Amino acid sequence: MRILRILLLILFIITATIFGVDQFRSYMDRDTQAPVFQCNNDEITLSVTATEDDFLQGITATDDRDGDVTSTIAIAAKSNFIEEGVIRVDYAAFDSHNNIGSYSRRVTFNDYHSPRIYSSAPMVMRSGTSFDYTVFRAEDVLDGDISEKIKVLIPSTSTSTTTEYPIEIEVTNNYGDVEKLSLNLDILDSADYNRIRPNLSEYIVYVPVGGSADLSSYLIGMRQGNTVRTFEEAEVDPASITVDDSMVDYTTPGMYPVFYIYNISWNQSNETEMLLIVTEDF
Repeated sequence: MRILRILLLILFIITATIFGVDQFRSYMDRDTQAPVFQCNNDEITLSVTATEDDFLQGITATDDRDGDVTSTIAIAAKSNFIEEGVIRVDYAAFDSHNNIGSYSRRVTFNDYHSPRIYSSAPMVMRSGTSFDYTVFRAEDVLDGDISEKIKVLIPSTSTSTTTEYPIEIEVTNNYGDVEKLSLNLDILDSADYNRIRPNLSEYIVYVPVGGSADLSSYLIGMRQGNTVRTFEEAEVDPASITVDDSMVDYTTPGMYPVFYIYNISWNQSNETEMLLIVTEDF
């Protein structure tokens, strides 16, 4: 019995020694070295339509054991704007032992502009009622449709005691760029609100400084109160509508009114207003 105990003890010592040596070898052979990035340019310029492959251009990664691990490179994060149109992009690369290498560089979008706010309805409301702010939408060249991010700042003024109702529309894209528009809603009595007027596809339009717009292309029919009709349905000849952009200075940034005037007779007309934004940010 004593001999058996001695043999078991010897076997335990041998097993423990083998296990310890194996663990020591594993410890000494462990891989703790992360992949290393190589890049020929710490700053790149891209279009807002750039693909992920475009963001990865010029970057490779190698590992001391796995060799080339460029295929594992991925975009880990994109920062808010460092300045308008410029972000920091963080990259990561992996080896077979899950060590992670990291790298960052600046990316400039050469065709970026701030988000734009549009409206599918005229900036008018009937006295004593509320305005449907869902007619506003926002589009961003990087994020696409960001209408859900729109905030409307409104005053406490009653719509029954004023002829203009100031509001501010604000939207922020995912990179921290904030766009604001200060607008005035025209308050109309019921009779004026329900007069037949030109209906437009857009009521806020952007043009570049020194550019122009095909303003007649936005004319799509007639509106009477909250009811919209085609020209045929309204029995209105489009030729009876004139476009007046005489107040627009296409050489100077700013927000200008454009009037679509429905000439009912020689002494009677109704008009619809569009806001034309002339901008260098194009």
